[in-house]
Amino acid sequence: MYTQITCPQCGTPYTAEVHQVVDSKRTPQLKQRLLNGQLNVAMCPNCGAGGQLTTLMLFHDADYEMFMVYVPQEMNLNQMQREQMIGQLTKQVMDEMPPEDRRAYMFQPQIMMNWQTFMEKVLETEGITPEMIARQKRQSELLQTMIRADKDVQDVLLKERADEIDETFFAMLQQFVDMASQMQDNQQMVKITNLRARLMTETAVGQRMEQQQMAMHKLNREAKKQGGLTPELLVKHIVANVAQPHVVNALVMAGQGALQYEFFSLLTAEIDQAEQNGDKEAVAQLTALRADLLKVYEGMQQQSRELLQEAMATLDAILQAPDKEEALMENAELIDDAFMSVLVARMGEAEQKNDIAQFQALNEVHDLIYAQMERTLPPHVQLLNQLVRSESPQEQVQLLDDNAALINEDLIRLIDQVMEQANEQTPGDLNGRLQSVKTLIQARL
Repeated sequence: MYTQITCPQCGTPYTAEVHQVVDSKRTPQLKQRLLNGQLNVAMCPNCGAGGQLTTLMLFHDADYEMFMVYVPQEMNLNQMQREQMIGQLTKQVMDEMPPEDRRAYMFQPQIMMNWQTFMEKVLETEGITPEMIARQKRQSELLQTMIRADKDVQDVLLKERADEIDETFFAMLQQFVDMASQMQDNQQMVKITNLRARLMTETAVGQRMEQQQMAMHKLNREAKKQGGLTPELLVKHIVANVAQPHVVNALVMAGQGALQYEFFSLLTAEIDQAEQNGDKEAVAQLTALRADLLKVYEGMQQQSRELLQEAMATLDAILQAPDKEEALMENAELIDDAFMSVLVARMGEAEQKNDIAQFQALNEVHDLIYAQMERTLPPHVQLLNQLVRSESPQEQVQLLDDNAALINEDLIRLIDQVMEQANEQTPGDLNGRLQSVKTLIQARL
């Protein structure tokens, strides 16, 4: 559902999406957003202020027989109000569930008043134990101590707690780098950067990561030089690093788009060449690598098929819905690149078959998606889009009259940025329309 919010920072009214029910099987995408900290998060389209919305949330995982409700203490509910709201939420979930899926444990939901405890329970369904969470907490405390410490203290910590410095630790370190950068805290940035440089050279995981980064840099440099990554180039770099599995894994992750039939043909040719050279070790390494990469490729293909099937099912459901706009809002988390690819492809098919009714229905969905996307943009960006789409100078003048408060140098700078991008990508009519809009605005400044 959607709720109306007034930004406490700038007073701008806007709508935010709210989900009160997360079911691991029925809505796995909502569970993923919950785990990523992206569920029920609102952000003002005007000033960017926002955060977590305060709302009840019911979480259900049938495999773990977990049925619990988080009740934020900030809502200040008395016992009667709390029981009433939990009862309504539980009834809603049970009513939407097929009778054969209802279980006895659902009639007594666990009540969670603490968000951390609630999330720890959710994480358990992902195989993340309290012990793992406790380890990450210790790592976070270690990192903060090392940032503040002098070299002698760091020396001691590196020896005594070396087992806690792993990939997760480096990921936390990167978050601290990003935070210091956003806050423009140069003093903190120097401390963190120096610590990272030391960890990269003095820890085993740091040395592995540095090897990965160097290999990635070489691959990216050559790919850029030749105009893009090719299967041939990926094979070349993988063969050069075949003795270092951690480097190969990083190269494969970066070059998934080049894992094609040609790639495996070239890799097989490398194996044949190694056999001719009598290099048994290389043959064994490359053969094992090919088998592993074939599994990765097959997994990618299967995932791609599943994404397309899900996108087609979502599109069909939206087309059949009595209110397409409402259906799009309910499925907002499923409107991704795969969905848009399917939508555009279906529009092309309908146009080729001259199926006017189908094309119009698909085009309506297309327009509604972009309208919803536009509503989340800052007001001056919305205005520019409307000005560019305007069919006449008179309509543009009217828009400028109606939005006089948005006409300023920031709007001119935005137009210049868009014109620069358009010139690089699709020069032509768009730049002409932007220039005419810019001229109209400049006349009012």
